[in-house]
Amino acid sequence: MELKEIKGFLEKLNQDSIIFDSHFYKRSEERPVNESMIRSFLSQIDKLERIEQGKGKDRFKLWFKMSRKYSLVLIIEIELSKGLKVISAWNADRKWQDQLKQ
Repeated sequence: MELKEIKGFLEKLNQDSIIFDSHFYKRSEERPVNESMIRSFLSQIDKLERIEQGKGKDRFKLWFKMSRKYSLVLIIEIELSKGLKVISAWNADRKWQDQLKQ
């Protein structure tokens, strides 16, 4: 699946087809993210900044702009027959990201 196709998939995504992995729930207890926040960002494609290929052909890392200081990072898996599975999510400090790019 190409990156352009992912954006199109997200634009047509139905909220009922978003599944959350048990790993997400385990990590969300330690992190300031929750299911409703993830659903909200997945419906706001205009905040999507970057898409990276993950460890499989159907796994991707999505970077959403939360504020000037933070980004929301999602690890997702797209299964065309089932929908979208959220594997993990966390907040990343954008200042730290910018320093890595230099």
